[in-house]
Amino acid sequence: MGPLDPLKRTPVPATLVVSAPHTETTIPTAPAAPTILLTGATDGIGLATALELHRRGARLLVHGRSAEKVTRVAAQVGGTGLVADLASLDAVAELARMAREHGPIDVLLHNAGVYEAERHETADGFERTFAVNHLAPYLLTRLVWDDLRDGGRVITVSSVAHGRGVMQWDDLQLRRGYTGYAAYAQSKLANVLFSSALARRLAGRGISSNALHPGVITTKLLQAGFAITGDDPAHGAKTSVLLALGAGVAGVTGAYFRDERRAPASAAARDEAAQERLWALSAELVGLQP
Repeated sequence: MGPLDPLKRTPVPATLVVSAPHTETTIPTAPAAPTILLTGATDGIGLATALELHRRGARLLVHGRSAEKVTRVAAQVGGTGLVADLASLDAVAELARMAREHGPIDVLLHNAGVYEAERHETADGFERTFAVNHLAPYLLTRLVWDDLRDGGRVITVSSVAHGRGVMQWDDLQLRRGYTGYAAYAQSKLANVLFSSALARRLAGRGISSNALHPGVITTKLLQAGFAITGDDPAHGAKTSVLLALGAGVAGVTGAYFRDERRAPASAAARDEAAQERLWALSAELVGLQP
């Protein structure tokens, strides 16, 4: 199943930034360096993940919203930089188009995320947390579908907060009674629901789909949303790196991980009917067939 013709809108362009050529490291993880598309790669956990994946020999497509930061990180990891605002569906579509030029993609790692204390709507009319944290990964995955290498991996960074998330099916955009935590927790629950529904759809191609909690990590998001500190970003990158490159998780799909180990997701996240309901609603919202 491939995506249909996306989004009939005037394009909001993403930007391609190309840095110095990739060079192999001395710590290869595979005979050929896997191509990894990593969103939210310029700060915090994403930056730590990019640096470790580079250290292990991956060929990286690094995404961020700031052209300056993306250029710097792409140079650090010898990869290709892709600049796009994930709050815009058209920019996500353009990001997918550019990523396909550098495919096939071995690993798609959805790391980008936001916490919005106050409610904001995107130009497309979606609540911003839901748009960036859920709709963007959904749409990006659908639009690079045919460029995911068979036997590859899709990884979605969720949070332990998914356990307190509630899908407000009659008000997904939280126009009533908005709180930053409710929006964030709903989006993180959506991440796990999406990841599980995706696993079923990719199983025939041997592509795994797993979600994870990175830990309580000192990042801009943690400080903005919770005003606390946690472990350093390098610790937060460990489970993402394991799922991207680890031989021991090859073939594991539809699972949830934390602390580099498989762990139970919440009962709400394991609800197959909810997984399928969200998949169908997401397709409708971004203008694709389920």
